[in-house]
Amino acid sequence: MRQTSISKPFSWESTWKIVSQGSLWQFSRIFVGCVSSLIYPHAPLVGFSAVAGNTLARKKALSCVMAIWLANQLYGFIIRQYPQTWESLTWGIVMGLATLLVTGLVTLRPTFCQRFWGHCLWLVISVIGGYLLYEGAIMVIVQLMGGHGLTLAILWRIFLKNCLWGIGLSLIHGCVVSVMIQFSPRYSSQSDYSS
Repeated sequence: MRQTSISKPFSWESTWKIVSQGSLWQFSRIFVGCVSSLIYPHAPLVGFSAVAGNTLARKKALSCVMAIWLANQLYGFIIRQYPQTWESLTWGIVMGLATLLVTGLVTLRPTFCQRFWGHCLWLVISVIGGYLLYEGAIMVIVQLMGGHGLTLAILWRIFLKNCLWGIGLSLIHGCVVSVMIQFSPRYSSQSDYSS
């Protein structure tokens, strides 16, 4: 009788799937996103969209960013006293729709994302492309409504804020996945062969 034992560690992709389908990562993103509204008048929605789309299953990612957007809007209109005008309401709606669009596109995760470095590359593409799409939607509304615009200095600060949040949240996600890979049980297969 011969026994063979095959030890197979979790891969980046299989561990990513476990995290992406769990509720703990989703709810921790929502919590952090809601708390970010206390720090900034406008939550870094592109950063949250890129990370949620990159680290959660589509349905969870979309519900996560919508909860963050809604909390930010409620906080803004109730606590920060956003002006209750059609322009302000339109900005909020456009921000929500752009957040959904960016998140939905990021969740399309190309096949190269199955490796760690591909995941990182997609995150960079997600933050930069998401920012351009998000701010582009806002600029279109500004032009259509004739409202106030954003200067290049403000746009740059918003971009940096979204990048920093995207990087920070992604580092936390990478640590979670790495710890899970290190401490995950190994698959073990034992076969008995009679001689």
